[in-house]
Amino acid sequence: MTRPRVDVAIPTRGRPAWCVEAARSALVQEGVDVGVVVALDGPQPELEAALAAVADPRLVIVVRPAAGRSATRNAAVAATTAPLVAFLDDDDRLLPGALAARAAALARFPQAVLVHGPAVATDEGGVARRGGPRVPARSTATDATCGDGLGPQLRGRSPVPSTVMLRREVFARVGGFPEDLETGEDWLFFLRAAAVGPFATLATPTVLYRRHAGQVRGSPAMQERALAAWSGRFFDDPRTPPAVRARRDRVVARHLAWIARNHRRAGDEAAFRRCFLAAVRLDPRLLLHPRRFARWVALRTGGRA
Repeated sequence: MTRPRVDVAIPTRGRPAWCVEAARSALVQEGVDVGVVVALDGPQPELEAALAAVADPRLVIVVRPAAGRSATRNAAVAATTAPLVAFLDDDDRLLPGALAARAAALARFPQAVLVHGPAVATDEGGVARRGGPRVPARSTATDATCGDGLGPQLRGRSPVPSTVMLRREVFARVGGFPEDLETGEDWLFFLRAAAVGPFATLATPTVLYRRHAGQVRGSPAMQERALAAWSGRFFDDPRTPPAVRARRDRVVARHLAWIARNHRRAGDEAAFRRCFLAAVRLDPRLLLHPRRFARWVALRTGGRA
């Protein structure tokens, strides 16, 4: 039986030790014929030497001028040749059986344009955090399902890139990750992908998702600017179905509520108030959540939410 061919695309900048771990976690995957492309966002001699020391012909290194996260991810995918492409960030690691499970799900659901699933969050040292999904002995596709990929995103949930495998023709149809956005480029990419076809979803985690201070999330102010950019680009697109465009306020409201929380964590109470109240004006249904309702009451009565 022919094994699936999968290439793993890893964009990287400034994380040599973690990037080598990510690449090795892909190279040891079983049940698939795997290739790994690591695209460097600008020359990084230390990382280039560390990757060369892996000495595996299946590992391809692409060095390009610094151009940002999305441009580097696009360059990594452009250097792949397999019919299936898996995304992997340079600070994450694939779990045993991850690629085989994802490929099996796509084979089981030929109508699906991509497959994704849960991730196990770890601390900076790579140790799984309490309270989240447990680390499975091996990822499987036994409980995979397939359905609309747009609905969950319109409710505020988007795939974690490192959990995603897609058919390479889908990447071409979507047009890659937008390279001019400060942040939110993954939201726009997956919204557009959902317009192409349904998503398969795995119940079993396939990746260790490292949480650390150096993650590129952007400031709340950047997130606020980017929200207007990527949401406008999607909802103003005439190719976006009218029924989807009608849900614009709800989507923007949920993101504004999340950005408001980030402003508060950064200590900017005025920005928190502005974004939170704007979110409620766009979608009063947010107040059905008891904690949000309590915040709204406190703000209306002059207290601290």
